[in-house]
Amino acid sequence: MKKADELMLYTPAPKRPPLDARRCISVAEGLGQGRYIKGKTLTVAVWDDCKNPLVVWRFCGDYWTGELRRKKNPCRRFLRPDYIDTEHGRSLLRTDVAATQHESELLQNYFDDHRIGDLIRIVDNALSAASRKKREIRDAKQAKETKKMLATLPEIPWDIHKRILACCHDDVFLWITNTKESRVFPGGVKEMVPVQRVRCDSCGGEYSVDGREMKHKKMAACRCCGRTMQIYNTQYSARRVWRARTFLLSQPDNNAVWVRRMVVYFNFENHNANLDICPGDIWWTDGASAKHWKKKYFFKDNQWDSRYIMCQSNDISKGMTASTGYYQPRVYAAWERTFEHDLRKVMKSGWIKKYDKGCNFYREVKFWESCRRYPMAESLIKTGWADALASYLDGSDGGYCNHQHLKIHSKTYYGVFGLTKNELALIHGRKDTFTDVNEAVGWKKAGLQITARNLQMVSALSTYRVQDILKEHGLSRSLKYLRQQTRRITGKYDGVINPRVTSDWIDYLDMAQKAGMNLAIESVLYPLDLKRRHDDLVAERARLARLDHLKDVRRQIEEEAADLESRFSIEQIMQKIKKTYQYDGEKYLIRVPDGAKSILEESRYLDHCIQRGTRYFERIATRESYILFLRKKDEPNTPWYTLEVEPGGTIRQKRSYNNNQFDDLEDAKPFLAEWQLVVQRRMSATEVSLAEKSRAMRDQEFEELRKKGSVIRTGSHAGQLLVDELMRDLMEVEQSEG
Repeated sequence: MKKADELMLYTPAPKRPPLDARRCISVAEGLGQGRYIKGKTLTVAVWDDCKNPLVVWRFCGDYWTGELRRKKNPCRRFLRPDYIDTEHGRSLLRTDVAATQHESELLQNYFDDHRIGDLIRIVDNALSAASRKKREIRDAKQAKETKKMLATLPEIPWDIHKRILACCHDDVFLWITNTKESRVFPGGVKEMVPVQRVRCDSCGGEYSVDGREMKHKKMAACRCCGRTMQIYNTQYSARRVWRARTFLLSQPDNNAVWVRRMVVYFNFENHNANLDICPGDIWWTDGASAKHWKKKYFFKDNQWDSRYIMCQSNDISKGMTASTGYYQPRVYAAWERTFEHDLRKVMKSGWIKKYDKGCNFYREVKFWESCRRYPMAESLIKTGWADALASYLDGSDGGYCNHQHLKIHSKTYYGVFGLTKNELALIHGRKDTFTDVNEAVGWKKAGLQITARNLQMVSALSTYRVQDILKEHGLSRSLKYLRQQTRRITGKYDGVINPRVTSDWIDYLDMAQKAGMNLAIESVLYPLDLKRRHDDLVAERARLARLDHLKDVRRQIEEEAADLESRFSIEQIMQKIKKTYQYDGEKYLIRVPDGAKSILEESRYLDHCIQRGTRYFERIATRESYILFLRKKDEPNTPWYTLEVEPGGTIRQKRSYNNNQFDDLEDAKPFLAEWQLVVQRRMSATEVSLAEKSRAMRDQEFEELRKKGSVIRTGSHAGQLLVDELMRDLMEVEQSEG
């Protein structure tokens, strides 16, 4: 029996205390009599509104384990009170927790911590103390090993500067100085000829070239060492020029090798490469195991000092690259040819190149490390999955984050993939990524039989959420439904489910669930006309969203309406005309607004231009035109069309959502003509006079717009003359013979 299982056995099960509190803590004491667990044990649990506790801690001396309701097998960090969220983003450590007097004393006595009213902090301190003690034991052991190992560390070679300059030739310069030299030509003639004196930072060689062919900031090869470098003319200052490079040094030690990582800073103040070498990480490996030390700086005796501490990670490959920024690519470190030879000698990794022809040395080291970490890594490389493994290790294809179905730690070959030999053979020949395999395993776990036909059927589907949703509602029935809808909506089914159909169905399910629809009913879960039902819910969602928005701006509307009423007396005018203009038909009705508030609400809901400015309210005040509502009789409270109407019933404008007109208005036009005739019969002498005046003002306005050539700037009619659009929208009264 493991130690953790034994602790579970000898600690009491948590029980909710008899407290009327939103959050409380229970404490129970036990006695361990096992192989590992001996002495007093303690169970501490935190309870909230749920049946099961939020977190459970079990203690025996310095050893502890824990359980978290929201996570299966959580790591120790997530069991700390500061990492456990309660509500409103507050951690458990900063939340009040109730407890009985007896359990408080039990907890305080067990940990010998008698602070009052802060039981969670007592637990947190106990967890910290246990971790600290464990860490101190580990650090002491590692410090002893570090002292022993580093005593055999070879000294840094005396010629390290020369070796760095030879490797980092792309970071240093060919220095040129333009001068003249005296030359004797045939006939004894002496002349001063231009020459360039060259000095190489990399090898230290010096020579001269005739002429002025070598140009500042251009590239050239050194005649002494043959290395290509950038040219720098000494007539220009180099005080602000600097470089930085990571350099790796190998030092063999019997059947092992030491690796030093150094950060080298180059400055060229005196037209010469000056090196500032900062020793960094150290690795040691004998091929079977590896150790890693990092330099830690600390302040002691009024000065900074440093020492090497052993790291938990021992990957040499991490030291072979340096990042130039979060969004920048890796930059390889510089190393000598002997570095690769020394590492290969202990790694015994020559076989990797046999199976991965394009493998560079960095990738070779990564594979060597993965072969030590993952049992099947070598088999994956030998069977052609080298590129996929490299992408997984680098995280370039999602790696650890997205390949949740891949079991890279498996001890069997097909266990890595989670597929049988025949199933794996059905995955197409692409082996540069594990993505296809991961998706296939996801479908298999969802219940889909892995066949060539089935893989083709789901090949276009994104696996995000799709597999889980299909599994939840029955995989076979759901796939059959999606095939039918693919054929129904697209007109064909060529063996592949249309991804758009799938996304519409998932979107429909989300909206249906939020709307409280019963998905247990098959006709609701699998609607015959998916597109229509989806669009209906989208429209309903949009309508509810507009209503919610309207609620949010209600206060603003009320303030604006109060201001408009005080200026234009809209409510008073609307009450006077209601008897004349309000009318109910068989399918449609005309409503007169109660006042400015009703008009603003309608405008905000339909998002048209009435809400923008006071022009229409000024027209109401002068009785030039009125604002009326056109509604459907079966939805009398839902805004549909807003009308601008002249006295007498002539309709100047008919506008719906976003200042537009739709095809559904055609069916209502006969009703509008009928309503105009009714208004004609109801008109008073005052309204007749106002109608004549309004008609004259409209004609005058249209004439002015035509002369100015005013153009519509936005919307579907952008670029058209405004007067033409207003004329098309105009619906004058047809005079009755009676």
